[in-house]
Amino acid sequence: MTPVQVLTLGECMALIYPPAGQGLEEAQVLQQDMAGAEANLCIALSRLGNKAGFITRAGMDPFGRRIYARLAAEGVDLSGWVDDPTAPTGLFFREHLADGQRRVYYYRAGSAASRLSPEDLPAQLFEGIKVLHLTGITPALSPACAAACRKAVELAHQAGAKVSFDPNFRSKLWDADTAKKELRWFYEHADLVLMGHEDARATLADGSAEEVLRAAIALGAQTAVLKLADEGAMALQEERFYRVPAAPVREVVDPVGAGDGFDAGFLAGWLRDWDMMFCLRLGALVGARAVQVAGDYHGYPRWDDLQWQD
Repeated sequence: MTPVQVLTLGECMALIYPPAGQGLEEAQVLQQDMAGAEANLCIALSRLGNKAGFITRAGMDPFGRRIYARLAAEGVDLSGWVDDPTAPTGLFFREHLADGQRRVYYYRAGSAASRLSPEDLPAQLFEGIKVLHLTGITPALSPACAAACRKAVELAHQAGAKVSFDPNFRSKLWDADTAKKELRWFYEHADLVLMGHEDARATLADGSAEEVLRAAIALGAQTAVLKLADEGAMALQEERFYRVPAAPVREVVDPVGAGDGFDAGFLAGWLRDWDMMFCLRLGALVGARAVQVAGDYHGYPRWDDLQWQD
């Protein structure tokens, strides 16, 4: 069995949505998928040839079973999956309206994943991993989830693994002031920080890209990366700045999942001991592939499909 290289924890929800251009009020047909930043990352890494493991709780319902089957089919290690017979799988609805607006409606309060706790983290799951990846979404779900994330950092460092952190601010879960206060601990204990520019502004610091990267390093990270959407990405490591342009995109169909794809691409390069510029370029390439199709994870490429160019 291939050992897990990257371990993460969080919530994967059932996603329900009407056809593009229709609102939920008038739609007669609804489609089903799944969504969740950490699950997206696992799928993207798996497709790039890196074994990823996902720790979560899910309801013993059709939504949970469907999500489990999808992740298993993608090759994600689910040794940390916990079936919860007393709470439902999280659910949310999404609309892509004819005027270009995108709206989401979450039904995740009291979900099985919101009950994730330190007791769901057996130390053996962390043995041999190279990276623990966390997002700022999971600590926002509940105090128990926040405690589980802090425990995961402790277990990862005990196992000799690096900790990667993406603040991934969600205003529907908490306000910026609360997020900034609560996520500081994770900035301070991360070895690698992977930030979207809007997330960094909300949870860390405002200012130029260079100032934001320096702020992350000042809190303790060895490497800080700032995702700048169509302006590419920047990184700061050992007092040296790096910058790459955005990868070409034919058409932006759905931007959701681009940041998770970037994180996966960057980590895939990092795990291969690539130069910083190549890690950034691979992240940008995977993120660009994600936005060109509908769905959070459907556009993530497999390694042989990358058409990598030096």
